Amino acid sequence: MSPLSRTAIIGYLAATFVAGAVAGVFGARAFPAKPTPRPPRESGAMSARILKRWTTDFHLSPEQVTKIEPILKAAETDVSGIHQETERRMKGSFERMHQQVLPLLDEDQKRLLEEHRKKMERRGNERRHGGAGNSTNSGAGHNAP
Repeated sequence: MSPLSRTAIIGYLAATFVAGAVAGVFGARAFPAKPTPRPPRESGAMSARILKRWTTDFHLSPEQVTKIEPILKAAETDVSGIHQETERRMKGSFERMHQQVLPLLDEDQKRLLEEHRKKMERRGNERRHGGAGNSTNSGAGHNAP
């Protein structure tokens, strides 16, 4: 067998490069990067963003800004309370669901369910508190089954 010519070596290297690029494109589509968790927002951040946007978009006067700001802050407090209450109610609903399902499972399934619950709790905490961990943001931020 004769040694490979310089042209053949370059051709093989180019083919290897193209194959790697194609594999990378398909791999990126098949396994997209997981978004990083969003850190928790500071208190007052929502009302401040809205006020800034409205001031610009609606050309608010300083007097209007002074009157509107407490309204936005009160609304933000209300929304935060609604969010916390909804989260509490959802958690209770999932807890009741698990308690109803538990008697229907064998011991190994119960162990797997408990592992799953702990995993979901960690993910929820990471999303709520901006932890990096191995969370996937694949849910709505609650302890889904």
